[in-house]
Amino acid sequence: MKKATGIGKMRLLFFLTTVYCLLPIAFLVSCGKKGDPRAPELATPEVIKDLRAEAGAGGVALTWSRPTRFIDGREIRDLAGFVIFRKELPASCLECPSPYRERSDVNVEDQEKFAKTKRFRFVDQELVPKTVYRYRVFSKLTDGSLSDPSNEAGITWRPE
Repeated sequence: MKKATGIGKMRLLFFLTTVYCLLPIAFLVSCGKKGDPRAPELATPEVIKDLRAEAGAGGVALTWSRPTRFIDGREIRDLAGFVIFRKELPASCLECPSPYRERSDVNVEDQEKFAKTKRFRFVDQELVPKTVYRYRVFSKLTDGSLSDPSNEAGITWRPE
């Protein structure tokens, strides 16, 4: 019986030694720090401030610049695209309440490329004559979160 107890103690000692030696290594390997935590409101892209709407033969052309930084100044590396919202107002009632509705998505397809697109363009072709259209654009990250809305750009559609 003493032999069995001695072997049991040796196994227990080996087990405890292994756990105490490998446990710190496991924590070092499995726990990686990617950066300091930051508040979600600082992880939103800077607001687009140069949205423009121009009438053309094919519809209303929207143009805007690509945001390159988050609000906290860090460079954006996970820009997935933009979401365009539009509201429609009859020319006879410009102050009537009308909500913005999602109109379209514009994807960013230069994630892994060296040269990044600096300006984006979208042409809205689904228009009704004598209607005032107002647009806003939101930047969208790969996790699906959106920036604050851009400046408002508006135009009255009068086909040529």
